[in-house]
Amino acid sequence: MKKVLLSEKIDDAGIQLLMDNSFSVSIASGTDVASMKDGIKDAYAVIMRSSELPAEVINAGQQLKIISRNGTGINNVDVDAATKKNILVAKVNGANAFSVAEYVITTMLMLSRKLMRTDQLLHEKKEELSGMSLPGFSTKYQLNGNELADKTLAILGYGKIGQQLAKLAQAFDMNVIGYDPYAKNADIKLYDKLTDIYPIADFISINMPLTPETKDTITAKELKMMKNSAFLINSARGGIVNEADLADALNNGIIAGAAIDSFNPEPPSPNNPLFTSKNTIVTSHVAGTTKEANRRLGLGAAQAIIDYANGKMPQFPVNPEVGISKED
Repeated sequence: MKKVLLSEKIDDAGIQLLMDNSFSVSIASGTDVASMKDGIKDAYAVIMRSSELPAEVINAGQQLKIISRNGTGINNVDVDAATKKNILVAKVNGANAFSVAEYVITTMLMLSRKLMRTDQLLHEKKEELSGMSLPGFSTKYQLNGNELADKTLAILGYGKIGQQLAKLAQAFDMNVIGYDPYAKNADIKLYDKLTDIYPIADFISINMPLTPETKDTITAKELKMMKNSAFLINSARGGIVNEADLADALNNGIIAGAAIDSFNPEPPSPNNPLFTSKNTIVTSHVAGTTKEANRRLGLGAAQAIIDYANGKMPQFPVNPEVGISKED
């Protein structure tokens, strides 16, 4: 019976699918290098979530044939090391697109309508409410926000998530533009230069992968190009935005607010400046992890292993040049 190692637990539906196809399933005792090396020694396959899978761990997999990513991003997997050992890397595309898009819309509404600040002040100043109308309270503390309608949303990265986000935003009568040098036949206006987008966007949503090309896409220089009323939402990867520069921009009114779901590194350190920056929503990498999305991700990651074991290339291979192992 072939062993599948899970770096962390995936959805029960994915585990059951593997067991129904005669795989044994084991969850690593930890995501650190030592725990992973111990668990991967006799594994036929490994399913990774967001923790790191470095070359040192991959090389310890004496029987390892396939690494299946329970998600889209593969920046946490050393693909080069896997390729050198003829280990296939596969991922799951689009399974959490709606969840991430929904998260972006949710945080845009929270920021635009000043819901966090309203909640905070109602708790802090509840003694003032007697004899005052709530609309009067909102006016006094400048809690009346703005609608999304007619505002401009810029989507950086127009893949499956970006396309789903555009549909939702258009339902709010937003003007949607974007940037993606690799997108073809887009149904929104894509700009060739990010510098043309920053000055006109009311909301900027980052939905691109973290690569050497996209690292530090947004730093102090880019933040200063944005409207001081703009909001930034990063539901992609932390390294795309310079966190210290963003915190400084938020604290000094260079932009109006932000929602951050991914950090660099993860987990963030207690002194991460975004924990204390003004008008900032911080969440624990939950944008794409609704129960529905987790089920689709788990099933997709499991199916990739099943397909490979049956001599079929998985739907979303990262290094297809490795091919299918003849012995399987």
